[in-house]
This record gives sequence, structure tokens and C-alpha cells, in this order.
Amino acid sequence: MTLPIKMVYDLLLDSPDLTSVVDSDHIFMLDVPEDNRRVDHFPIIRINEINDKQNAFASNMPNSIQMTVQVDVWSNDYSKLDTIQSKLDSYMAANQWVQYSGSIDIDPDIDTPRLYRRYRAIQQINNNNK
Repeated sequence: MTLPIKMVYDLLLDSPDLTSVVDSDHIFMLDVPEDNRRVDHFPIIRINEINDKQNAFASNMPNSIQMTVQVDVWSNDYSKLDTIQSKLDSYMAANQWVQYSGSIDIDPDIDTPRLYRRYRAIQQINNNNK
């Protein structure tokens, strides 16, 4: 199984609609390098895993995995954040990732608006590996 953050990273890079607004070089997993935490690099996206857990057990074996990720977006342009939120929610939903939480705040480390969205997906497990 691919890591959930890698799955979402690949999805976002594969979205021409999103990469038309966010440079693909400004989409990161886990951490944004220090050199990229600058206004001239905005908007930037970071993907973090919240959790993954096995569920839907049968005969003591899991039938699926529930995955949760958070996508953070930094930009000092609120209209761009609005556009990115809409594109993210639409694209993630089209790829079976359900948005269940989100908000906007000011990131005290970068002193700029940060939008965050949390998404869930369930992936079936093939237990017939022999």
C-alpha cells in the first residue's frame, strides 16, 4: 500500500486545475523547506497524515483501511485561498477523498493566512495474498 500522503501528493500533482494555481514545485509532503517559506513562493501546500487505521474486520482480518490527511495551504491572497479550497475539495471528492473538517487561521510562524482541509478515504484490502 502506498502511504496516504504520497497518494494525495500524486493526486494533487496530477491535477492540471490545481497546478494552474499552485506551482507543482510548491507542493510538499510533511515539511516545507525553510527556503520555501517565503511570500514570493506563495501559495504553498503541505500534506500531512493524520492517521490510518484498519477497519471492517471479518474473521479477525481487516477488509479496509481508513486514511486521513490534512492539506495546508499558505497564501497572503484570500481570493487565491478561496479558489484553491474549491479546487481541492472538488478534485479530492472526485478521487474518493471526503472533506470532513477545515478552517482558516493565521500561521504565527510565517505570519500569513493558512487554510487547512482534512480528508478521509477508505481503501479496500485484498486478504487473498498467498
